[in-house]
Amino acid sequence: MESTLIQGLGFVLVVLACTANDSLQTLGTFLVSNRGRTPLWLQVLWICLATAAILMFGWIRYHGDPAWDRLGSFPPPEAFSWFYLIPPLTIAALTWWGAPIGTSILVLSAFAPMQTTALVKTSALGYLLALVISLLLYGLGLWLLEKRFSRSTEPSSTALPKRWLILQWFSTAWLWCQWMIQNAASLYVYLPRRLSLEELLLSIAVICAALALIFAWGGGPIQSIIRRKINIHDIRSATLIDLVFGMILFTRALSMSMIPLSTTWVFLGLLAGRELALVARLHQASPGQAIKQLVRDLFKASVGVGVSIAVASSLQLVLM
Repeated sequence: MESTLIQGLGFVLVVLACTANDSLQTLGTFLVSNRGRTPLWLQVLWICLATAAILMFGWIRYHGDPAWDRLGSFPPPEAFSWFYLIPPLTIAALTWWGAPIGTSILVLSAFAPMQTTALVKTSALGYLLALVISLLLYGLGLWLLEKRFSRSTEPSSTALPKRWLILQWFSTAWLWCQWMIQNAASLYVYLPRRLSLEELLLSIAVICAALALIFAWGGGPIQSIIRRKINIHDIRSATLIDLVFGMILFTRALSMSMIPLSTTWVFLGLLAGRELALVARLHQASPGQAIKQLVRDLFKASVGVGVSIAVASSLQLVLM
């Protein structure tokens, strides 16, 4: 009975912690660019519909596993103890500090320490891949669009074409679905590997409740990383970021790798490449200032990795 209670509480805590921290990469541009434009309840409803759709699709495709079969290397413990609540509580504390961390690394390595190296390796490679792709895309062509957006006065008026609003909403929903495919394992690691329909619907309700809190909170302190980036308040720039990020995660999904990666590190690589390319092309900020911000973001993310490894190692020593 106690183990079941801890599982349920762990799931609620990890949903709140992971979605709050990872809202930077998936919902950050959506929150910033839609502030004051569309009703908050409609934004929440849209993301909740995307959540239900992708989790139910995974549940059907993988015969009761909404985690998209990515928990094969992370078996559940024989019994859940209160120590398993430490990872989501640690994520919540780091999120309050404003650190973008690899939530997958922290949560999953606590269940399978032997997979920590694989989790860190795939996440680091994801960062480098996103950095290179972003540098190429923004440096060779997308900077021209960003230049046009930065000179336009449309985003501050009601004259912005509705097609951009529609495109951003669909690109955000697509990106959110790609994030769920990669990160559902971090959420459902606390639950049985096969869920009934009733259990699935209850879990979706918990996730949607967490999303409502995050939207009401405005994303929290972690959103400061997004707000510092060049031209990010423009809904068209935000749409481009979502499309590029979603494309990278979709490419990762096509690889069929069963080891989850930290999408946070992928997003930081994307932002780093974009910022460096736009600084070089548009000269809207000094290179030194841009590099300083990127180093600060990377430092906070690195602290998250260090804490993740320390927490996972400590848990294993306690539970042995």
